[in-house]
Amino acid sequence: MDKKLKHTRLVLKKQNIFQALLILLLIVLFNLFSSMLFFRLDLTKEKRFTITPISKTILAGLEDKVYIEVYLESKDLPVELVRYRKVVKEFLDNFESYSNKIEVEFKNPFEEGDPEQNRNVYWQLYNKGLNPTYVSQSKDGGVTEKMVFAGALVKYREKEFPVNLINNNVTSGSDYAGLSETELERDFIHAIWMLTSKKLQKVAFLEGQKELTEYQTYDIMTSLSKYYQIDRVKMNNVLNSLDEYAVVIIAKPEGYFTEKEKFILDQYIMQGGKVIWLVEWMQISMDSLSTKPSQMAMIRDINLDDQLFNYGVRINPDLIQDLRCLNVPVYVNTVDGNPQFEPKPWYYFPLIVPDTLLDHQLLRNLEPARTQFVSSIDTVGENPEIKKTILLRTSEYSKSLVHPVEVDLEIMREDPDIATFNKPKMPIAVLLEGTFRSNFVNRLSSEFADNKDFKFLESSKPTKMVVISDGDFIRNEVRTMGDKQQPYPLGFDKYYTEQFTPGNTQFIVNCVNYMCADEDLISLRMREIKIRQLNASEVKQKMFLWVYVNSFIPVLIIIVIGLLVVVFRRIKYSRKFLSQKD
Repeated sequence: MDKKLKHTRLVLKKQNIFQALLILLLIVLFNLFSSMLFFRLDLTKEKRFTITPISKTILAGLEDKVYIEVYLESKDLPVELVRYRKVVKEFLDNFESYSNKIEVEFKNPFEEGDPEQNRNVYWQLYNKGLNPTYVSQSKDGGVTEKMVFAGALVKYREKEFPVNLINNNVTSGSDYAGLSETELERDFIHAIWMLTSKKLQKVAFLEGQKELTEYQTYDIMTSLSKYYQIDRVKMNNVLNSLDEYAVVIIAKPEGYFTEKEKFILDQYIMQGGKVIWLVEWMQISMDSLSTKPSQMAMIRDINLDDQLFNYGVRINPDLIQDLRCLNVPVYVNTVDGNPQFEPKPWYYFPLIVPDTLLDHQLLRNLEPARTQFVSSIDTVGENPEIKKTILLRTSEYSKSLVHPVEVDLEIMREDPDIATFNKPKMPIAVLLEGTFRSNFVNRLSSEFADNKDFKFLESSKPTKMVVISDGDFIRNEVRTMGDKQQPYPLGFDKYYTEQFTPGNTQFIVNCVNYMCADEDLISLRMREIKIRQLNASEVKQKMFLWVYVNSFIPVLIIIVIGLLVVVFRRIKYSRKFLSQKD
């Protein structure tokens, strides 16, 4: 019996050793297999740890090494930056997992005890486009301020591109890092895209017809220059003057377009060119009202109405008033010799909130847009080859004042008659897509009809255009100081009582991306990741409860599992022993 029992124990021991070796072998094989096959399971609602398909495509198409130098390595970093450094590192590790051509290095650009060297490094980084960030932190009972370059340089071959990881100055305790997490993929992919693009498309701002100046369009030109080459172009009566440009922007022309200039624009469109028309018929401005509080809004004839009508839209000679509008300061009285102002709604400055029911990629996550003395737009014609999409509308409470219109500042001192605001949702921006008919069919001048070197196109290739009935839609304020002019960001205005960043710039950038077939850049830029913050008061009240739960519950679970395994093994082997004994 003893020999039989020993034999049984020996067999069980061999089985246990075999099972252990088999499990170990399976673990090794699984690790080898998983190292060759990359996969990632993202259970977050917004897929915050999963990069977008356009990012994967760009990373997969890299032809050479991309080096990323991150300047978030320094002693005595504030707690927020230490946390943010970890977030950036995890994100770039994700990048590296999708491409073996990405190399990341975290560096401290400054050396201890060498102020001259640090000064030179400071200016080198600043001139390359990285902005310093000043952070305050408590130390030894006081508050110290530290300057860091929270940024990165993305390098590809002979080129490099800056990425600022924090876009504003912060103080200790501010929740700035989380706000920037949503922008990491957008900024790094944008940098790689800019460095690896073999040829940037060109965008032209038309000049020659008293359009908005380079200073007045500084904000939008700067935003577009992140993606395209931006030029200021005059047609100079040259037929092919616009041929090399993917998009032409016509920003508030006040001069008269000759028939030849219209013909050049027409044939540019017929060849597949895209145009953003920011034109208006009514001539009125706040500057003129500042000298005389009551003015007649006159029609400005720039000779484009027939051309736009032929393409499918008509800008009406009216001015829109809207109860959803911007406020401007109004003088009310004088106190101790100082004039007192109060914010009052100025109905001629409608605030346009994108229609959430219109699921169009040009409008997703778009902030409200500001307008000034805007007119209504009608879609006209029945060309089945043109698709017309109304992108921006006024609110439910708006009305149209048809020419002639007297604009009087005194309306801000009176309560509005709401019953008269009975024309809701009037269009002010329209997208036209399809095949357009030339505006010069059957009326071509002999200069071109008899020219054998010129081929007149009666219909266009499939193309797109956007018509906006507010020439000031992209105009930023400019401060004149002697011979110098200083442009302000779009949204800053001396007449507004509230300063905000409107969606105007983003809307135009989206339109240009859409026209240039860069829709993926829109989806990447519009990606939204919500930052879920803890309830500070509840955390404070239940702090000790959660400390105990997280400290002891996992230990208890492991102990219970261990006891169950021991009990199970005792029952199992005691049954085997008894059966063999019998």
